[in-house]
Amino acid sequence: MRLLEQERKSTQRLAETIGSIPLFSGLDKKDRERIAGAGREVTFEKGKTILREGEPGLALLLILEGKVEVRKKGKLLSTLGNGGFFGEMTVIDDKPRSADVVAVAPTTCFGLTSWAFAGLVRTYPEIALAVMKELVRRLREVQETATT
Repeated sequence: MRLLEQERKSTQRLAETIGSIPLFSGLDKKDRERIAGAGREVTFEKGKTILREGEPGLALLLILEGKVEVRKKGKLLSTLGNGGFFGEMTVIDDKPRSADVVAVAPTTCFGLTSWAFAGLVRTYPEIALAVMKELVRRLREVQETATT
């Protein structure tokens, strides 16, 4: 009974954190708890390559604590910290990773596999809509940067 209570509290804490991440901030508490229950926390040491360009993608990762660099062919594309996320494209289109991601500080992420993500969006379409809204926001941001 105690273990179950600890797991429930851990899921609730994770759901709160997930709610602060733009990708899922538009979701209600229940949907955030569903997401929290479908994934797991993963920790990476400073210097660890988390994702490699060209490799198959298996998960979306949300940065709970730490910092990563996103690089394509060695060129720095962006630096992401708490609340950032990466790997979202591959869980949607099942294509190989488009960039390398390296931890530049000790980093803890919440990982959601592509099959867990697919199950969630099939069952709870509001989760898919929240993800689409954030991806469109990011696309608009890139387009605006490219035209200025």
